[in-house]
Amino acid sequence: MPAVPPPRVLFVSKPVAPPWHDGSKNLVRDVASYLERASPTVMSTEAFARASSLPARVRVEPVYRASSRFSPPFAANARVLARLLRGDPLDLWHFVFAPNAASSGAALAAIRARRMMGFRGPVVQTVASAPRTFEGVSRLLFGDHVVALSEWTRRRLVAAGATRAPIHVIPPCAAAPVEPADEVVHALRARHDLRGRVVVYPGDYEFSQGARTVVAALPRLLGQVPDLTAVFACRAKTPRAAVAEAALQREVERLGLAPRVRYLGEVPDMPALLRAAAVVAFPVDDLYGKVDVPLVLIEALALGVPVVAASGGPLAELGAAASMVPPGAPDRLAAAIAALLEPSAGGQAGRAGRALYAERFSPAVVARAHDALYERALGEGPG
Repeated sequence: MPAVPPPRVLFVSKPVAPPWHDGSKNLVRDVASYLERASPTVMSTEAFARASSLPARVRVEPVYRASSRFSPPFAANARVLARLLRGDPLDLWHFVFAPNAASSGAALAAIRARRMMGFRGPVVQTVASAPRTFEGVSRLLFGDHVVALSEWTRRRLVAAGATRAPIHVIPPCAAAPVEPADEVVHALRARHDLRGRVVVYPGDYEFSQGARTVVAALPRLLGQVPDLTAVFACRAKTPRAAVAEAALQREVERLGLAPRVRYLGEVPDMPALLRAAAVVAFPVDDLYGKVDVPLVLIEALALGVPVVAASGGPLAELGAAASMVPPGAPDRLAAAIAALLEPSAGGQAGRAGRALYAERFSPAVVARAHDALYERALGEGPG
């Protein structure tokens, strides 16, 4: 009996190419790289397609001319649409992006057009990050199978009426960082004058109250741990970030905390900063524009760095591996951080984080779940 060829999966996403700081395209890169049964094709840039660093079994198509910062421009989206309408449709399409009217409308139009041309493959759609509002979100979901990155998002989709297609919960993933060398970590600490025990906030300034909650927690925390240094490692996504950062710095100065606070912006070597940290503080109540469990938290788990996160949202996926505090509760945040700075508690939290990473957030585990989903979808056919 002839061997059954592996299913050919076309990923439709932002350009899978450096820089690797975007959760949705990193998810495509890692899932495609670790698939065991499916044969993946990803959309990338011409430069990356010529010298891809992905495994040989991952086919890289030069659909994009260049890698964009966050949202691809109109011309780039037009090239994706042209690829969907004229290229080899393969066996299954997997769209990975945040639901929005423009992208969902274009995707649905391409699917309908290829159906008229004879394409019968199923369509998988991953909700790469939660929409600004779930009201009317069912109109933006077009997949025969929908993937939510957390149980929280699945529940919100169902409550909003997204019941046409089955919704599967498959968490995001990230490759475990290479353990930074001690001398690299020491150099980073010296370069940024990171004294004593370091607490890192790697969230945003403009969308959530997370940064403000950390600042509000610092007076109590420094009263308990006077040798602590707080680091804000926040990448600016919009022009509002600079305004929000300036306001935060004014509040830090008003509280007299400036000597114990550093602002590093976008960090070129996040694993080294995570290794320098005693705790990652992430009391973020709004993950707009981020995957449900941001990559930096997954990397912190993999490195065994204790995490404090906001309860009540998708970060609940971290379970017992993280200390959960209500959003906007600085006293609770300060107490949770201080507890994790105790060596025994921090060590136990680090071990729990590594175990959860291996069980739930490693690319191999997440890719196996996608392999199984593709086989199910191909067995059922399109909806």
